[in-house]
Amino acid sequence: MGKDRLIFVNTSPFLDAFFADFVNRTDFITIFAAKSRFKTEKDMKRILSLAVACLTFLCCLAAVDPHYGVGSVPVVNGRVLFEKTVVVKDASSEQIFDKAMRWAESRFAKPNVIASKYAEIDSVNHHFVVNAEEYIVFKNTFLELDRTRINYWYEITCNDGSFTVRMTRITYWYEENRDGGERFTAEEWITDEQCFNKKKTRLLRRTGKFRIKTIDLFDSLVRQLQDKF
Repeated sequence: MGKDRLIFVNTSPFLDAFFADFVNRTDFITIFAAKSRFKTEKDMKRILSLAVACLTFLCCLAAVDPHYGVGSVPVVNGRVLFEKTVVVKDASSEQIFDKAMRWAESRFAKPNVIASKYAEIDSVNHHFVVNAEEYIVFKNTFLELDRTRINYWYEITCNDGSFTVRMTRITYWYEENRDGGERFTAEEWITDEQCFNKKKTRLLRRTGKFRIKTIDLFDSLVRQLQDKF
């Protein structure tokens, strides 16, 4: 790059502090700028535009998507329990049960899961429970694969015109290839108490990613079954 260097913009104490805070937060942003001052009005506009973009980005980092916010991980009788009821018009409980069973046979088979088994099948009351284990992936690049095993019970109860799904008994096995990894439960790891800062305004990086991906998995399972109708 010749004589040019990678430095912060020498503008004002406010912007210097802003850019320093931005880099400290993201750990991966480097700002290109002139050594001491803006040479042209065009340079100034570019830097100001960048500052606005950076501020917007920081605001986005600070905000919590309500879908993953406080209360989005229900705890019932001391256990994390996701639950949703889906309306299926003009369908009997038997019809819904048959379609749900066919969907489960496919969804909870390899390679979608590591392992699975039926914990309960009640063809009279149109209810069944699957115990499944699979991977959820946080990051997958050439240099890094960040993932965890998740084990859970997925329960489906069928009624005339609707079905109810529940996901509970959730456990994780993280970094299994590193000295045996870490094992913990959803109650220990993804509840409101475990995932937020003290003011409940920001998700913590380490536990927050588990919370987000677990909610996403439940949503995906509900949506996949719902699409069969």
